[in-house]
Amino acid sequence: MDKLKNTLSGLKKLILSHKKISLILLIIFIVIALIIYPKSSGQVQIVKVTRGDVVRTVSVTGSIAADKQVDLTFQIAGTLAYLGVKKGDSVNAYQTIATLDQRTAEKNLQQALINYDEQRISFDETNQANQNRTPDTALNQSMHDVLMNNQYDLNKAVISVQLQDLANQLSVLTTPISGIVTRTDAVTAGVNITPLTTFTVTDPNSLNFSMDVDESDIGNVKVGQDVNVALDAFPNTTLRLKVKSIDFVSHQTSSGGTAFTVKTDLPYNDSYRVGMSGNADIITEVKKNVLTIPLSSVMDDNTVFVQKPKGYFVKTKVNLGVQSDIMEQVISGLSDGEVVAVDPSSVPQQDIRKQ
Repeated sequence: MDKLKNTLSGLKKLILSHKKISLILLIIFIVIALIIYPKSSGQVQIVKVTRGDVVRTVSVTGSIAADKQVDLTFQIAGTLAYLGVKKGDSVNAYQTIATLDQRTAEKNLQQALINYDEQRISFDETNQANQNRTPDTALNQSMHDVLMNNQYDLNKAVISVQLQDLANQLSVLTTPISGIVTRTDAVTAGVNITPLTTFTVTDPNSLNFSMDVDESDIGNVKVGQDVNVALDAFPNTTLRLKVKSIDFVSHQTSSGGTAFTVKTDLPYNDSYRVGMSGNADIITEVKKNVLTIPLSSVMDDNTVFVQKPKGYFVKTKVNLGVQSDIMEQVISGLSDGEVVAVDPSSVPQQDIRKQ
């Protein structure tokens, strides 16, 4: 080492006395200095192996949806005669939302009833004229045909009454659930509507937080696991929820991936709105009071650089367990209190020793 230092000192004097070659010699001087005085191991960031909790999570995004929500439409077209709600109104189950002009339907029903009465009289008279026999007990083929046609005519009259009564019923739109009216395509009575005109009722007591979990992660998600949810509208509040259900069938995401919908129940809060988005961490596994090291300390071959008391580092194989976003569980290979490099790439080569 003294010999090299004397060489460097001589080079410096040579540079000062021979300016023409000073640039070349300066470069040589810098290279030699870097070789002799490489980066000190003191600059390597280190961390102690300690005990703690490692929490594995699946981080996803999601939004608020409702388990109970119905889209109501008339099954026939017509003129809206009555509109009993507007968007934002609260309604009770089986409450009438709207009705169509029923005058035509009622007249058609009355006509069908009259036709039925006429056909019933004709049916009875025909039966009496044929000795009240049935088609199966007819005396001949001619009587059989008359009785069959008589029965057909009566059946058609009954069906006509039923259809007109159904049309009358379809002129009234009711909600099967209690909730809030969240959509009304019609805003006033007197307008013509079609079966595409929609009224939506949402039950605010059935809200959930729905998340799309990628198929690569869904195997780790189970019903009952804890979920921490932070809604974008309330970033300072973390909701502690649990996985309620996992879809049995996958679906395609907007980006073309395959995902499964995972739901949690939401507690009632009049500030929540369907469609509010947020971030969620599904806690899939927890290991408490285990040896931990930073995730960045582990190299691809599951080795770490352990710093020894004299300052040098030894490459050491470790057996790892649960992994979080930043920490790894150490099952074997390290002991509590040992020191490892946070970034293995920062350890100078000359500071590495073999076991």
